[in-house]
Amino acid sequence: MPRYTVERPRDFGTVLAVRREEMGLSQEALAEQLGFARSYLSELESGKATLQLGRLFRALRALGVEVEVAWVSENEPGSDHRG
Repeated sequence: MPRYTVERPRDFGTVLAVRREEMGLSQEALAEQLGFARSYLSELESGKATLQLGRLFRALRALGVEVEVAWVSENEPGSDHRG
């Protein structure tokens, strides 16, 4: 499976768009599969909208993307929390 790095919410939209295109899906087709409006999917891909956690995992499963979650404490060396 492809591996992508998502460090900021906007990164997820980029991964979503890239993976959707790799799979040969239109926004309309993926939106229908996920139960989203196409306009909402477009906003997700452009970073203008975010997903609730449950919807996020449903979208990743539909795209065949394996999820690896890492929590970084603000106190850990090397953590970047500029928002």
